[in-house]
Amino acid sequence: MGFFDQMKQLTDMKQKMDEVKKKLDVLEINAENDWVKVTVNGNRRIKNISILKADDTVVLEGKIQAATNEALDKAETLLQTEFASVTKGMFPNMPF
Repeated sequence: MGFFDQMKQLTDMKQKMDEVKKKLDVLEINAENDWVKVTVNGNRRIKNISILKADDTVVLEGKIQAATNEALDKAETLLQTEFASVTKGMFPNMPF
């Protein structure tokens, strides 16, 4: 494979990755517990936090943190899966 073929592959991969990022912007991922519901997009940006129960602010803060981390973990898994599908088999001779 020549240099120009590799450059074309890189350009194609960048276009596909841009398409995936746009797709992930509109996907919603939720995590919820008894106290809070957190919604993030596939690019790991918080879209909404809904307070479901507010009796104890210390507990509430911990619940927000837990739900946010769970939603972001789910988004990270989705992001890695989507990008892996874009790059699969594109560079078979590369060590990564």
